[in-house]
Amino acid sequence: MASGVQPWARNHHTIALPGAARCILVLLAALSASPACAQSARDIIGAARLGSAYSQILSLTATPDISSSHLDIQDGATPQSITVTRFPYEGQLLALSERNSLFWRVSGGYFREKGAFALDEPGGSGSINGKWSAFSATGGLFLKSQLGYGLTFEPGLDFGVARLLNDTSYTGAAASLKPVTDGPLFNWHENAWLITPNAALAWSTSLAPAQTFSVRGHIAWSWISSFGESDPLLRFRETAGSWSVQANYAGPTGAHLFSRSLNYVIEAAYGGFFGPNRDALGFTTIAELGGGFELPLSRDNAQSKRLRVGAAYLFGPHVKGWTVNLGLSY
Repeated sequence: MASGVQPWARNHHTIALPGAARCILVLLAALSASPACAQSARDIIGAARLGSAYSQILSLTATPDISSSHLDIQDGATPQSITVTRFPYEGQLLALSERNSLFWRVSGGYFREKGAFALDEPGGSGSINGKWSAFSATGGLFLKSQLGYGLTFEPGLDFGVARLLNDTSYTGAAASLKPVTDGPLFNWHENAWLITPNAALAWSTSLAPAQTFSVRGHIAWSWISSFGESDPLLRFRETAGSWSVQANYAGPTGAHLFSRSLNYVIEAAYGGFFGPNRDALGFTTIAELGGGFELPLSRDNAQSKRLRVGAAYLFGPHVKGWTVNLGLSY
């Protein structure tokens, strides 16, 4: 955070956006009549450690696990609506041995969250409508190592860059807060870089001809640091961790499409965040249940890359939503 502002302790509970913004606005409305309002406002905003929430936004946007999802979060009085869209792709770079290959991957991500705040002041009522957006581009390398007995180990390292911004409008009496909230709390922009070491362990087996069952666990830890902030108070350096366990079953439908066997897929997953900022978005864990279809790209090799399309229901404490995905499975 900017110099002169005393941040909360690292293990202090953080409030999710836009809930934190609402709490801050209530305090600022009470201070608006004070001559020292401007400096007091910056102290309040700085102490809220909003950088912890910003880092989780960027981590969620840059992690290439879900193609597109919508989440509704209810953690306190302020409901949140989050939309995340990602476009990942990967390919083999180099075969190191019969069991080990080096792969590359890239992804682009987009995040959007909206919040509306109604304020009642002695001078009248008003509202503030805010939107937080993030864009990310990530690239990295990972090793795919066949351990035997259906096990595959995948350690990797990703580098990313992102842009985070807020666009807010004021109506009625809420416009009186604009001089102190614009810049450090609303209507700002900043950039950030991310370094993310990660690892995955997968197991797959054939239950019967053309039927497979697989389980995959994944863990990632990101160092995230901002730069190019429009206001010095936006500066942050945080960490964010995520994990997931996914199981899926694929079997033949008996139908063919483009002279290829069409399979159905049933998926179940559970994951979440870990680390000091794990609750910064209003939820810490989420489950997924869904299904879809997959089609091998090769007519002659059923074990080739497969085009998969699916949808799932997402749910967990304080959160629910849906996801759709279109991508390649290996």
